[in-house]
Amino acid sequence: MRYPDNNENPDSICDADKAYIRFFHALPNDPPVAVDVYINKKLIVKNFKYEDFTPYLTAHAGTYIIEVYPTGNNLDQLLNIRIALNAHEIATAAIIGTVSQIGLEVFSDYPQEIDESLSFMRFINLSPDKEEVNIYIDDTPVVYELGFTEITEYLSLFPGKHTMKVELSESKKAIVSHPNLMLKGGNFYSTYVVGFMNSTPLVEVLIPLEGVSYLKF
Repeated sequence: MRYPDNNENPDSICDADKAYIRFFHALPNDPPVAVDVYINKKLIVKNFKYEDFTPYLTAHAGTYIIEVYPTGNNLDQLLNIRIALNAHEIATAAIIGTVSQIGLEVFSDYPQEIDESLSFMRFINLSPDKEEVNIYIDDTPVVYELGFTEITEYLSLFPGKHTMKVELSESKKAIVSHPNLMLKGGNFYSTYVVGFMNSTPLVEVLIPLEGVSYLKF
């Protein structure tokens, strides 16, 4: 597995065997816990902080062992898990849960035709409180009862400015309001719900651009 800016040109990986993966630190804690991420015993990400994403890494399709440790401490292992990447997969590997119950969840895309006249948004609930949420776009409900680690299909939206609201499904209490969501035509986005519902760090949404918007094979 390689960083995109490694001395080896990522294009040297055979297109038929090529995949991409990035990591997302979605493990809330007070105080925050920075981690080091190893792939097949090699340190890949150091001092990885809550809510951060790595760049996409270029990889061969295959199986990898992912290990996570507190930064600077390679004795108290937090996670050891095996994942598989398929050819042409574009993956986000999210470190989730709590420090005492840590996990890794992989969310994947594959290359597809892109309609430049539309924007695309999917929704993922990574709040470890495990409460279901409803999501509204422009005051219209688009997702009901989204549970922990659940992911929706992409929703087609017109480019431009939108509003978003996230509420608890059971109580209907609004927990996140996003009044100025700007979407660009031809781009794919994910709304990640992260944090705790009733303690710090409080719940919020992160909306990164997904690699399927621009990565090539």
